[in-house]
Amino acid sequence: MSDAVTMVAVPGTLCSPTVFDLLDHELAGRPRVDRYSWLTEPGPWDIPAISGRIARHIERTHGGPVLVCGHSTGGAITLHLAATHPSVVRGLILIDTGAQMRGHGDVEAIIARVRDDWGEDLRAAVLDRSFHTPPEPEVRAELLRWAATVDRQAVLDVLTSQRDLDLTADLPRITQPAMVIHGRHDRARDPDHGRDLATALPNAEFRLLDTGHTPVHEDPAAVADAVRTLLTWL
Repeated sequence: MSDAVTMVAVPGTLCSPTVFDLLDHELAGRPRVDRYSWLTEPGPWDIPAISGRIARHIERTHGGPVLVCGHSTGGAITLHLAATHPSVVRGLILIDTGAQMRGHGDVEAIIARVRDDWGEDLRAAVLDRSFHTPPEPEVRAELLRWAATVDRQAVLDVLTSQRDLDLTADLPRITQPAMVIHGRHDRARDPDHGRDLATALPNAEFRLLDTGHTPVHEDPAAVADAVRTLLTWL
């Protein structure tokens, strides 16, 4: 395993990049974690545009291909990045995500609430359904403070883009090694979404963890083990 490997971490919608802190601690620099806060950047906020910005960030900052770890919406962004900018992606860690949103329990309701009822109650509901093991109160409060700074239009645009995007046809040409991780108790996406994703990718392994939608925070040791396994395939 090379000490020079970097992993760009791409969080989900309304999810602070600090959600990767415990995973970063577990990995202890092997690989280094570069948290990418796409939701706080200037728009546009559709997935292809965000993917393009991450590709440019990797080229400018790292000068070569990296691991990319995408959680939830960040996983869809990561898949698009690997399909359209394969030269910057060395391997993928895909967490509680999928190539499309059919069967995603509440996306239409969330989009409607973002459009019509944006506020603290909505942000707290999205946060709370993302964890099977609730974060510590001070961590939850910090995550909510961060979410309150996000532009409502950014959230609306990216969720609408993700709802309308289907990357299924692109999966066979994403040949980089991939680790697909899913929480058994995920209330947003059924674990079968993860299994289907791993089956469709040419070089992927599926791991089911005893977590909710956010295993990078709920079980960082297990996610770190999956990352280390992926590194041995490079």
